[in-house]
Amino acid sequence: MHDHPLFRRDFLGHTGLAALAAAGLTKRTVSAAPASEKTWKPTSDRRIRFGIVGYGTCRFGAAFGFQDHPNVEVVAVSDLIPERCEGLMKACRCGKSYPSLERLVKDPAIEAVFVATDAPSHARHCMEVLKHDKHVMCAVPATYGSIEEGEQLLETVRRTGLKYMMAETSCFRADCYAMRKIYQAGGFGRVIYSEGEYYHYASRPIPSFKNWRVGSVPLWYPTHSTAYYVGVTGKRFTAVSCVGFNAGFPEYKPGANRYNNPFTDEVALFQTSEGGSSRMLMCKGIYGRVVETGRVFGQRGWMEGMQYHGQLDPLPDLSRPPLPPGVPPGGHGGSHGQLAHEFVTSILEDRRPMIDIYEALAMTIPGIVAHQSALKDGETLEIPQYDPPE
Repeated sequence: MHDHPLFRRDFLGHTGLAALAAAGLTKRTVSAAPASEKTWKPTSDRRIRFGIVGYGTCRFGAAFGFQDHPNVEVVAVSDLIPERCEGLMKACRCGKSYPSLERLVKDPAIEAVFVATDAPSHARHCMEVLKHDKHVMCAVPATYGSIEEGEQLLETVRRTGLKYMMAETSCFRADCYAMRKIYQAGGFGRVIYSEGEYYHYASRPIPSFKNWRVGSVPLWYPTHSTAYYVGVTGKRFTAVSCVGFNAGFPEYKPGANRYNNPFTDEVALFQTSEGGSSRMLMCKGIYGRVVETGRVFGQRGWMEGMQYHGQLDPLPDLSRPPLPPGVPPGGHGGSHGQLAHEFVTSILEDRRPMIDIYEALAMTIPGIVAHQSALKDGETLEIPQYDPPE
């Protein structure tokens, strides 16, 4: 009778609780509330003069709310396609435009630029902005498939001393932001295992400038996933083994894309600088699934979604910073407005932005190495490290 699985499960449940009690620990489940009752208080009346570049399929140039921020004046915008440039001018309530980023960055009135161009151009465009003595925030990823360009971008940021920030949306999703606060308060202890998942099914390629998305490498766009470790802990991935899969989409057949990429889906297992492991993926071939999510498992607690299970009591304030009136939270879980506000505030306060060049490369470069591993049947490869000077 007592061999019945229900009795075994009940017995194990009671003995598990007894073991926790004997160790002086109590299992708790706490809802982490994302809402903030705090109100925004201005720290400066200065208005930073911005240029905004890029108004493609996702309309990202206007999506982050710079034009609505009380500390921002949008001086000029740019898109290579005239109709889109007109749309960006209207969306940003701006009367001045340039036909290219290369022309816009020469405007001496502009102090900072938001780069929302095609992913393969991100590193090159950001370096062009920095070379013209302007701060820059860029859509993800920091570099697209090129470790060399990432290193050149790092050198440019260091040489100029200007602000660089990557607009990784997961870092300001309510769950990931709460995980970061709990980690900093010791609520996870050492992270033993974590997961980050970015699923983006599309039955056909999303329209893109010069069709850069056709056949694109999954983990060259890794940061929505990798933020669920790097963005939580500030730690690093040190090595990786990765496997790839082909869901049968025609643009991933041999010779069908510019990247010679055979994979629609890639799943990577990373070793971390804490001595733990992380499973990070980017999948396009799982039917109908479009989501960004992650989980963190540590010595003192674990978290999935907005539920924390662990020893930290009380919890710190887990709410995201209040936004200025009129700045919309925006898409990707209300992260767009937060990212714009964080970048603007970092300039006003003259401090490192939350997702600076070091964090950006720590989220981006591991995905490039992971793809190399997948092409080598999962061979474990070391990941180069980029850390700020002491």
